[in-house]
Amino acid sequence: MHDLMTDFETVTPDIWLANEEAWKAKLLKLPNWHQIPLINCNASHHLPDGTLARFRGMIQDMHNPEFYFEQFEVYNSVTNEVKNKTGKYRDTANILENEKINYAQNLKSAQRQTMVMISLPGYNDWAQNIEEKDNHLKHLEQQPNTSKRLNHESMKLKRTYEEAEEDSDAMEVVDETSTSKESKKTEIHNNTATVVSREHLLNFPLPDMPSKSCIVKVYDESDNLKLNEIIEVVGFLSVDPALSGEFQHDKDPLLEPETENDVETITHNPPPSLVPRLHAVYVKKLEHCNPLVTSFDQEKVLKEANSAREHLLKALTELLLGDKLAAEYLICHLIACVYLRQETLTLGQFCLNLSNLPIQKYPAYAKQLYDIIKQFVTKSYYLPLTIDNMNTFSLLPKKDYECNRLTSGILQLSKNTHLVLDETKMEQGRLDSTGVNNIAALGNMIMTQKVEYDFKYYKMEFDSDVAVLILSEGKSLLPSDYHVPLRPEESSLQIFDAIVEAATYYLKEEIMNIIRTYLTCLKLVKYTINENLQFVEDDFIEMRSKSNTESPVTADDLHRMLVLARLVSLSRGFDTLNKDCWEITKSMEAERLHRIKNRVSATL
Repeated sequence: MHDLMTDFETVTPDIWLANEEAWKAKLLKLPNWHQIPLINCNASHHLPDGTLARFRGMIQDMHNPEFYFEQFEVYNSVTNEVKNKTGKYRDTANILENEKINYAQNLKSAQRQTMVMISLPGYNDWAQNIEEKDNHLKHLEQQPNTSKRLNHESMKLKRTYEEAEEDSDAMEVVDETSTSKESKKTEIHNNTATVVSREHLLNFPLPDMPSKSCIVKVYDESDNLKLNEIIEVVGFLSVDPALSGEFQHDKDPLLEPETENDVETITHNPPPSLVPRLHAVYVKKLEHCNPLVTSFDQEKVLKEANSAREHLLKALTELLLGDKLAAEYLICHLIACVYLRQETLTLGQFCLNLSNLPIQKYPAYAKQLYDIIKQFVTKSYYLPLTIDNMNTFSLLPKKDYECNRLTSGILQLSKNTHLVLDETKMEQGRLDSTGVNNIAALGNMIMTQKVEYDFKYYKMEFDSDVAVLILSEGKSLLPSDYHVPLRPEESSLQIFDAIVEAATYYLKEEIMNIIRTYLTCLKLVKYTINENLQFVEDDFIEMRSKSNTESPVTADDLHRMLVLARLVSLSRGFDTLNKDCWEITKSMEAERLHRIKNRVSATL
C-alpha cells in the first residue's frame, strides 16, 4: 500500500494523462485519501507545484468557461527538436528558454469550467480539529519548498469564453513574466493605483469566521456541479507566482483589445500563495461533512438512535431550564432537513422559535445556549439581530459587474447549516432600507427555503436547506413553523450557571461524538410512508369535527403534524410512522398550542 501511495506522491500531469483511466481507477480504490494533502489543513506553500492535492468545501462562485491549449507543438531552436505538449491540468505552458510554440499547426484548444471554492462556511471548531488531526501532514513542513517556480518565460494557457467568442480563429498565449512584485496593487493606465484587499479577494460569506479559498478547474462536464454544493476535489496543484493578476504587464490595446479591467484581472487571478489553483482529476459530491461519519449503515443508525437521543434530551432539558417539551422540539429541529421539493412546495423545513427566554435574569442566555448547540452540529452560525447588524450586514449575495464575480452574503450557506437568530439582542432603533430588506430576506428563506441572489438587473432564487432557530423574548417578528414558549422551572432558574457547568462536565467527548454522529446520520436515513395510516386519517377527521371558527383545523395543520411525526419517529429510531409516535406527536402539539393560547407575559 505504501508503494501505491508513493505513486500518488510522485505522479505528474503528463504521467497521469498517459494512462488516465487506470490512474482514476487506482485513486478510487485507495482506502484512505488522507495521504493526498488536503489544502484545508496544509499550507499550500509546503506543497510542490504540479503534484496531487485535495480541497474540500463549498462552491462559492462559477466563472466563465476558460479555453486552453489541450495539445500544442514546441520547437527547440538549439536542438531543432519538435515536441508535442499538453496544457491539460496546468496553467502554464512550462516551456524551456529555447522553445517556441508553433501557432500555425497541430494546435488543439478545449475548454474547462472555472469555479471558486471556499472551506465550509460555519464549520465548527470540533469538526475542524478532527479534520486537522486526520489530514495534517507534519512531514510536509520539514521538507524544503520544492515548488517549481518558473524562472524562465511562463505562458498562461487560458482565455475566457467571451474573449474566444470575439476571435474564435486565433488563440493567444499571454506572457506572464513580471517585474513588479508589489503585493496588493498594480499600475493602471492613468497612473493611479488599484488596491485590492485580501478580504475582497477571499470573499467569504461569514464576516468573522476564518476560511480558505481555492480556484478549481474542472474538465469533466458530466460532473454537473451547482452553486453552494459541498464537494471534495482531487487535482493537480498550481501555485506558480506568475499566475497572479497583479503581475500582468501592460497590454498594447491595438494588439490585445482590453477585455478585463484591472480590478477584474486581479480579482480573477489572486496570488496563488493566497488562493491556490487545483486542476480536478476527480470530483466527489458530499452528502455531509461530519468527519466522524465515514460510513453509513441505516440499520445500525436506527438501532442506536434511542440511546443517543436520551443523552441529548437530558442535556437539552437541563439547558432549557427543565422544559422537556422545548427539548423535544429542539431535537426535532436539529435533525430536520428538506427531503422533497415539488414545484413551489418544500417539504421538511422546520424553523423553530423558542420564546420567553429568561434574559432579564440571564442577558446572555441565548448565546450560552448557542455555544452548547454548536458543540453538537457540524456547521452553524450565530447572528444577533441588532439594528446595527441588520442595517450594515450583507445577507444576500450580489453580482459585482465591475469585478465580474458573485460577492458573497451571510445567507450563502451550504445545506444542513444551522443558523441561530438571536432576537433578544434587538433594541429600539430604526431599520433603514438595507435592514428592511435583510429582515425580508430572512423571512423569505424561512418560509420557502430559497435565497434570492441579486444580479442587479434581475433577481434569481437558489434552493437553500438551512435550519433556522429563532431565540426571542416574545413571539418572533419573523415567521416560524413551530413556536414554543419556554416554561422554565423556578429551581432551574436559580442555578442556571451551575447547570451550564454540569452540562459541560456531563457532555464528555465520547457522549458528544455519539450525539454528533446521531444528528448527522438521521438526516441520511431513508424514511418511508406506511400505507396503513388509517389512525392518522381518523384522528384528523375527529380534530376537524371538534374545531370551531376561532381555532379551525386545516390541511396545513395536518401537514405540520406529519412533518413533526416524521422527526419524532426518526429521533426514536423508526424509519416509518407507527401509532405510538403519532400519539407522542399529537400530545406534543396539543401542549405547544395550549401554551401559546395561555401565554402569560414574561416575568423572568
